Amino acid sequence: MSKKLWLSGVAFAGLVVGSIATGSSLVAADNTVGTTNTTVAVTGGTIDLAVPDTLTFPSEPVEGIVRGNVNETVNSADNSLLTINDFRGTDAGYTVSAKASAITAANGDVLPGAAIELTPDAPAVTNADAPTWSKAVTLTDSDQPLFATTKSLNGAGISSYDLNKTTLAIPEDNAVKAESYSGVITFTLTPGQPAAPATAQ
Repeated sequence: MSKKLWLSGVAFAGLVVGSIATGSSLVAADNTVGTTNTTVAVTGGTIDLAVPDTLTFPSEPVEGIVRGNVNETVNSADNSLLTINDFRGTDAGYTVSAKASAITAANGDVLPGAAIELTPDAPAVTNADAPTWSKAVTLTDSDQPLFATTKSLNGAGISSYDLNKTTLAIPEDNAVKAESYSGVITFTLTPGQPAAPATAQ
């Protein structure tokens, strides 16, 4: 009997020990938190400039030019947006400048003294990084800066300006011819942070 009891005790002890060992093993392997790394590559794009196809001014009678003081604002019905799309993702900045050709008729007649002035309006697209353009610029046949980025206003994203306040001034001219005149405005986007702010700012 005592032998059997002892064996029973050993067997019982073995079960207890086995249960404890098994329970300890389960606790050590129990894992309720896991982590997974995530990655994404953001690739840089390009920078480009979009300008209006045409800026059209109201018709002007010969009498108005003979009498002088002609100053017409561009027709607001035209698409007059100047837009810079900077998708490079580098904060490298840029400068936008402009110049204008003479305003001439098809036969070569020139509208003497006619001058186009680009006057900034409120930005057409809200962008906290858009460079400031606050001063009007009277165009000549040489490039003049309109606006440029700074370290704090780096121009990243979409910056759009409305040219609907652009004006055409024509001085008094007794010999003006009744013809259709046209000219060309050339806008230039120069990538890179300027050494100093554009003078037109």
